[in-house]
Amino acid sequence: MVKHRNTGAYEHFCVLIFAQGIWKETDKDSVRNLIKEKLKSMKKAPYNIFYKLTYRDKMPIYADCHICQPIYKMFEEFKGNNDGILYQGHHYLIPEDDFEDMKDLANLIISHSKVKKFYLLYLDGFKEIKRTILNEMSLEEFKKKLKFKKSNINDFTLMIDNNTFKNRTVYEISKSYTL
Repeated sequence: MVKHRNTGAYEHFCVLIFAQGIWKETDKDSVRNLIKEKLKSMKKAPYNIFYKLTYRDKMPIYADCHICQPIYKMFEEFKGNNDGILYQGHHYLIPEDDFEDMKDLANLIISHSKVKKFYLLYLDGFKEIKRTILNEMSLEEFKKKLKFKKSNINDFTLMIDNNTFKNRTVYEISKSYTL
């Protein structure tokens, strides 16, 4: 987690899991437990991607981070009145360490029968933008700084394999394309 003095904010790794229909509490728990069990079964890695999933059930409030709340609000906007699970944290990704785990995570999430799709965002923290400007940015201004890409799970994993996964892109990943 690298924090820059007068510009930018912390790196962020965020995943919003979108429900297939309406979830009972047991459905939500089964999705969360799938991830917890995967974490328990992994070999001891110093800081693998599954450790970087910080569960959020309410908006984070950090005095020194200017983009946690806009990310949370954006993901809540995506979710609307639907059920879902949000993981959001100040975590950086290391391609050679995390991308294989990211593919495992993506396949694990999308394979669950109660998951319709999920969103994934890695954000470097806008190192080139002054922190005072980040603090004043509206949600719409914030979203204009991001790219948005829809993909099915096969294309997403291929993107990682081909080293074309991009920072500052909100990926909407589904089981398959819907036309």
